[in-house]
Order: sequence, then C-alpha cells, then structure tokens
Amino acid sequence: MNKLNWLIGGLVLVAGSSLASAQLKQGARFDRGTSCVDCHQEVGTDVSQKHSPFAEGDCTICHRPHGLVGALRLQQDEVDLCLGCHGDLQSSLEVSHQHPDVETCTTCHDPHGSDHGSLLKVAEPALCESCHSPGDFQSAVVHEPVGESCVTCHRPHGSAQVSLLTETMENLCGSCHDDTGGFAESHGGASVAGAACGNCHPPHSAASEHLLKATVHPVSDCGDCHDTEGSLAAPAGGSELCLDCHERPDGSAVASHSPVVDGECLLCHNPHTSEVAALLSVPERDLCTQCHSNIGEAISAAFPHAALSDCSTCHAGHESSFPRLLVAESREICTDCHSDPTLDSLALVHEPAAGECVTCHGPHGTGRPGLLVDSQDALCGECHGNVGRRSGLPVLHAPVATGQCTGCHEAHAGAAALLKASGQDLCTSCHDSLMSATADLTQHAPFALGGCQDCHEVHGSEADNLLVSPSGELCRECHDVPSTAPTGGSLHEPAVDACESCHQPHASAIKPFLQAPVRPLCSSCHVELDAQLRSQTAHAAAAELDGCVSCHGPHASAHPSLLLEPISTTCLNCHDGDSARFSQSHLGIPASAINCIGCHDPHASQTAGLMHPETHWPFSEGDCLACHPSTQGSEGTE
Repeated sequence: MNKLNWLIGGLVLVAGSSLASAQLKQGARFDRGTSCVDCHQEVGTDVSQKHSPFAEGDCTICHRPHGLVGALRLQQDEVDLCLGCHGDLQSSLEVSHQHPDVETCTTCHDPHGSDHGSLLKVAEPALCESCHSPGDFQSAVVHEPVGESCVTCHRPHGSAQVSLLTETMENLCGSCHDDTGGFAESHGGASVAGAACGNCHPPHSAASEHLLKATVHPVSDCGDCHDTEGSLAAPAGGSELCLDCHERPDGSAVASHSPVVDGECLLCHNPHTSEVAALLSVPERDLCTQCHSNIGEAISAAFPHAALSDCSTCHAGHESSFPRLLVAESREICTDCHSDPTLDSLALVHEPAAGECVTCHGPHGTGRPGLLVDSQDALCGECHGNVGRRSGLPVLHAPVATGQCTGCHEAHAGAAALLKASGQDLCTSCHDSLMSATADLTQHAPFALGGCQDCHEVHGSEADNLLVSPSGELCRECHDVPSTAPTGGSLHEPAVDACESCHQPHASAIKPFLQAPVRPLCSSCHVELDAQLRSQTAHAAAAELDGCVSCHGPHASAHPSLLLEPISTTCLNCHDGDSARFSQSHLGIPASAINCIGCHDPHASQTAGLMHPETHWPFSEGDCLACHPSTQGSEGTE
C-alpha cells in the first residue's frame, strides 16, 4: 500500500485506545507517554460535572489532534459538533423563535466541565441576567418562578411561542394558577379565558400587588365597566363609558385635544393598568409622537429640549385655556425653568428676549445649539442686516464670519451692547496668546490702555486686520509721519500705507516698536545690499546693528535716498575733511565741495577705500595729475 493508505491504517489501529494519550507520537514529549491534560492542566479542573468526552479522556471527539499555535481546532463547526451528540436539540434550530446565541453553545455552556447543571457557566437565573437587564426582575413584587428557574416558563434554545415560552401564555399561566371558571374569582366573577395576561401583569416582577403594573385603574369592581356574565368582553360603549366618571370637555376651552373631543380615550390610555402615570399606554414622549411625527423628528435632532421626556411639562393632555394645549402662556412656561432676563438688573435686555422665546428657539428641538430655529447669522441678521456677511465688507471678524454672534454678545441680557465683557477683557477671551506674549514688552499706548477699538473695527472693515482705516492713515492720526516726499527729497514707501512692515502694532522689545533690529529689518527688503555687506568690506557705519539710521531717515527726508543730511555733510560727520591727509587724498579740493559717492560706495566694496569697482585707469593708478595738472585749491571739482 502507498504511504497515504499506510498512514490511514495506522490511525485506525490506535482508534480503540484513549485518544487523549494516543495522538501521533512523534518527538520527545510524546515518547514520554504524555496526554492532552499534561499540558492543558487548567482545563476542567475542580468541577463537579465533567463533559463526558473530557471525563473519558477522549479529547479528539471534539478537537483535532493537531491545531494552530495557541488553539486547538474543533472537528466541526461548534453547533454541528454539539448536535452530533445532542441531536434531540436539533428541533430548537427549526422553530420560529430561537435564542440569539443558540448556534454558539459555549456562550452559556462550558465545553469541559462545570459545577452547574447542564454544564452552564453560571447558575441560572444569574446566567440569564448577564444579558437580560436585572431591573426587569427586581420590582416590588417578584413572580415566584423568577427566583427559581427561568426554564420554568422559557425554553433555553428555541420555541414555537414568542419570548421562548414553553407554551401559549394563557396555558402557561393556567399551569400554575387555578383556571377554574377562567380565573373568575380573581377577576370580578368573570372569566378571562383567552385574555392576554401580559396586558395587565408583567411576567417577571411588578410595582403593585398581584403583579399589576405601576398604575392601576381605581375602579376595582370589573362589573362597573364590564358585563360580568360570561367573559369580560370590551364594554359596548367603548370610550364613552369613561365619561360616566370623567368630565367631558364642553368645547369652551381655547384648545382641546382631538381624541378627547372625539371621545377616543383608549387611543392614549390603558383602561386597566400601566407602567406609566395616568394609565397612559406608553410613556408620554412615545405616545405623543405616534400622532405628532413632526415633533418626533424635532426631538430626535442633535439638540433636543431637555424637558421633552414629559410632554405634560408644557402641554395639557385634554384641554387648555392657551393655544397648542399649553399649560400657561409660552413665555411663562419657559421662565419656569429658565431665568427671566427682564428681571435681571442688567444694563440692557435684548428686545426679542422680552417677547416670545419661540421667535428664536424651537420648543422641542433643533439641529443647532441653544435650540435655535436658524443659524445665529440668519437670526441676528433679521434685525441687524448691516452687520456681518450682509455688510459687504471684505474683512470680517472671525466670529462674525462664522456666524457666532454669541462669541462676543449675550443673547438675552447683558451690559452695554450686550457684550460679555468690556474692552480688552472681551478681546482677551480669544486673543489671550497675544496678551501673554506682550506682557513683558513695551506696549503701544492704545494697546496698553485696552483701547482695541481705537484701531480695530469689531465686526468688519475695508482694511486688513479689521483696522478702522488703512494702517498709514490710521497711524498718522497720532504720529506725525508725512505721506508725501518733500520737494527734492525722498519718501520711504512703507511709510505711506504699510507701517506694520517695520513696526509692531501692539508691543515690541525694540524701540520704536520695531519688528526686528534695524539692520535685519532693513535687510528684509534690501536683500542685495545685505549680501554685499556680508561678502565685501563693509563701511563701518553700515555694518553696525543700527547703522542704517546713522545716515538714513526711516520715513521721509528732504534729501535723496532718505539721507538725514546732504551727502558731504553726512560723510563729514565721521570723516575729518580739514585734515592734511584728507586734503592730500582729495587733491586739496575742499571737503564740502566733494560728492563722496562719486568715487566711494557708501555701504561696502571689494576695493580699498570703498572705491567703486569700475574706475578710470589714471585714477586707479593714483595719477590724478594726468588729467588734473593744476587742481590745488580749486573748488567744485569732482
């Protein structure tokens, strides 16, 4: 025979022995005669009842002898494996009502052993309560079988009856309760044969005596409403019978509930017993939304009204002297829970807040915070049409742009302009990082005094950064900075309308509120000049950190290139034009008559003396006399 047949034959030879100790013995640990439990010692220990294959040591009835690392594979799918021995439970898989875990046996049963009957993991009813809410079994009056065993009334795997009952509710209840005469003795002398017991009696526990629900109709004599001859059939008069005891609305009320007007009491009420007050058939919220589906949608929105668990908080059930069956004027209802802004000792009450709350708020629920019926932008814009996105301004304050008016304003009542805080305190609520970063710096006077609105608009502006006017124009209201160049002079372009290019508007560690030290600041625009200063021999004054302003004015000048003084005067502030050396180097020409930058670069150069790189050859050789044979004492010569 081939190798495969030989292997199968070998397996057959060991089939009669205990497979727990007769697996294919290959390797040292099997040579020692070990079994499954030698390794799996934690399985099935210290239990009073063992699963018969485990008790017999025949693990391979359920498990394949070679599994995966960390787990032994079953011989079949779990439910099929169990039905191989427990075939009598096959019918439980074929009935109309099945336990949801019926095909996962190990949810309830331990496959190896247990101290509880049927190898249950936990004794029932505790096992059942691990999934079913214990609260259903713990009311004031508990049905006796609940404390004994759930399977007294329920089948654990499946049943032809709803709720996995062992038989119909009527027959099941009758199996314990004397049904002679259809329970007539307990029901006013009338038979309740065929009735649904669960309509009045919760099956597990109840709030009232005789397993009745929390609210019981006060009439205890069934004959007051029913014909007790025979069965307790529904009264012939239907809901009209209720009006024998309860007053019928006369139609004079401002609002009447239509079922009340039509005499349809049982649309809302259970005539016998209920878990809900006033014998309502279901909780108020569920009951009302059966007809008022639009309210159901509102209370299912992202922001429902907290009071909606009980509709009767705001509405009367039968009739009312107020529209929409309200229990009082709508605003009065709101202020029963919410403070009335008109009673606050505040400077200003928002006009809508003194009127109908439902102008802005949905009474049941909306998809917006605060139960608003529309976005803040749309609601506020109905009155404040010139503010925010409707203003047409290109620059908007972030809360305005996002429609968050309540970022700065109280909705109902507050201080002036309904602001949540005053001045800088309000701005700090968002711009705290700016306040913290500038706390130890020299601050611009309006900023230091909390005058944010001196420079900024609060809602929107034509200018960047919400400035009340373009920066140059705004700064010149306080600072005497020219906007045009003097005749024959020069003007620094940023000084016209971009003061913030050089100056911090709020605070700075560098005077006068500069964005950076002078030379790095100037270099941010004069990039090529900065590269020249770094790579060539720099003019000493230009190389200093604040050297630029030694020669140049920052805003405007009566001289070209923003020079503080004429060129020669500027240079002679540092260079001694009267010295013999100076006179010798400049052919005796008076210093005041020389245009210094005709020969010298004022910032940096690659040549000695800061000379321009391109020079006339006699000049570069120092031979001035080649062209100027007699210059001693002449004036005005370059």
